[in-house]
Amino acid sequence: MTESLSSQTQPPDDATCLLTWDDVSRALDTLIDRSSRTLDIVDHSLATQGWGSRARCDALQEAAFHRRVQVRILIAEGHYVRTEVPRLMTVLKSLGHRIEIVVSQARDFPASAYAVADRQHLLFRPISVQSNGRLSLENPNKSIPYADEFHLLWEQGGERVFPEAFGL
Repeated sequence: MTESLSSQTQPPDDATCLLTWDDVSRALDTLIDRSSRTLDIVDHSLATQGWGSRARCDALQEAAFHRRVQVRILIAEGHYVRTEVPRLMTVLKSLGHRIEIVVSQARDFPASAYAVADRQHLLFRPISVQSNGRLSLENPNKSIPYADEFHLLWEQGGERVFPEAFGL
């Protein structure tokens, strides 16, 4: 049996399928650990994946402070971040020069959630409130289109989250 032409011309998809929130959380840990220059995140609100947990905040702090990774987080809704994740707000306060959180004003904010590290690694969830998704490492063919979309969304601006506004 012969392969179809499309499978011959397409690069292999070696993405890891993610089926549970634990899978997604481990994939996000992997992405943060692999980042060396940039980490760009698009999510509806950061209400999933343990963004307020000590482990997640320590990983972000390690990346931003010790490895000097520039972290940019773009969200559609800011209430959760402003009210439910004080540990993340504390990290943001101490590393605001390396970590930015912006509530987007983009006209067409995506329903999907994703994170791109160094334009090389991609964590993608097709619907931001569901756990399923995929992790693609060392695959710029997959990650660069999302990195480019992130840049376009970021350029549309929004309201930057400042922890000082909440008494932190």
